[in-house]
Amino acid sequence: PNAAPYHDSASAELKERMEKPIPKWLDSEFLAQCLKTEMNNENVVIASFSISRAAPPGDNYISCPFRIKIMYKRHTKDKDFYFKSLIIKSEATDCQMKDVAESLDFSEPLFYNKFLPEVIKLVETSIVPKSLPSPLFSIVVLEDLRDLGFKMASKSKKLDFDHSVLYIKAAANLHAASVVIHKDDPSLVETIGKEKMFANDLEIATLLKSLIRNGCKCLIDCVGEMEQFRKYRKLLKDTSAILWDLLVEAVKPSKLLNTINQGDPWLTNMMFKYDEKDKVKEIRLLDFQLLRYGSPANDLVWFIWSSVSHDIRRNRLEDLYQIYVETFNCKLREFRCEDVILDYSHFKEEIDKLSTLALYIVAAFPIFNSEKAVVDLSPFFLKENEDEEALKIYKSYYNEDYCNNEVPRFLEEMEMAGVFSHLQRCQTNIS
Repeated sequence: PNAAPYHDSASAELKERMEKPIPKWLDSEFLAQCLKTEMNNENVVIASFSISRAAPPGDNYISCPFRIKIMYKRHTKDKDFYFKSLIIKSEATDCQMKDVAESLDFSEPLFYNKFLPEVIKLVETSIVPKSLPSPLFSIVVLEDLRDLGFKMASKSKKLDFDHSVLYIKAAANLHAASVVIHKDDPSLVETIGKEKMFANDLEIATLLKSLIRNGCKCLIDCVGEMEQFRKYRKLLKDTSAILWDLLVEAVKPSKLLNTINQGDPWLTNMMFKYDEKDKVKEIRLLDFQLLRYGSPANDLVWFIWSSVSHDIRRNRLEDLYQIYVETFNCKLREFRCEDVILDYSHFKEEIDKLSTLALYIVAAFPIFNSEKAVVDLSPFFLKENEDEEALKIYKSYYNEDYCNNEVPRFLEEMEMAGVFSHLQRCQTNIS
């Protein structure tokens, strides 16, 4: 395997190369326990292991995923060595993101330990990585998808229709399964789906409000320079002042239908596998720290405005919505949950209600949705009168090229999708 040199323990040099400190518990004993339980073999012996980052800086903020390549024997007298690669997700070590992570109430371990086994009973195809038993409840241990041929898509290219359909169907499977599980165990679903982003009492609120302030300011400045879209400048400015409150309301559970949502399904939270002709054939969803119990439209709006190509937002949205609703309803029938059905017109109403989420992603996401994404989020944990550094960072992403080439496309797509019409209705209702 293409692994770093194996070490009996993490050396000082390796720690320095990793940038993030390696947790003390991540040792041979921890790894042996993982394999012993998974293989039902108490004789497993770890010969050596190597550690590297599983994600580059700017791809993961709330947790620290490590790739662990293990060389082991099945018993002490075994002459053969075996190899296994695992992904181990540890809590964030950065002090501010550590506070955010600790406020998430172990939703991801609960997802893998309690919720996912119920999903597997219903859904035949794999839509998430396989998890292994972890000696520590708060630590998630997963199979390494890279070893199985999965790749992450390019942030710069975004997703085409075939990739998008795979995501839409995987999301519909997860959402439909959660409806069935909620009938049997509503407490589990609503516990792991408790709001983790847009709520006033959360640690992450300071960060998100800063992203809204600074992202919207740059977007509004950009719009002011465009004759075609200048008419939306005042609407965007008025909306930005209340966008946080609008988001808090928009993501609350729906009166129509609620499911578990992944919460932030964007390019870095999914991997794809391709056939010999390089045609995409499989998807796995990653990262379940921001699970939300609410309208299934939450995941679709996040995905569409963060991850698909401009062409899809312009020409294929209705196709994706139709595929989603058909797959969701088909799965519910398959699960013998025929008293629930997702009406297409009601679903479109839910999409429309989440127009504020579309604006949030368009305005705030450029700093994340770049091949050179922001790494240090500390400037965004400051108060409104201390925005100088945060605004400077945003302006570097809202450069001339981005404002001339990307922003006009987003604005036109928002116009076509009815986002501005919804924002106007929000303002009318307030006044």
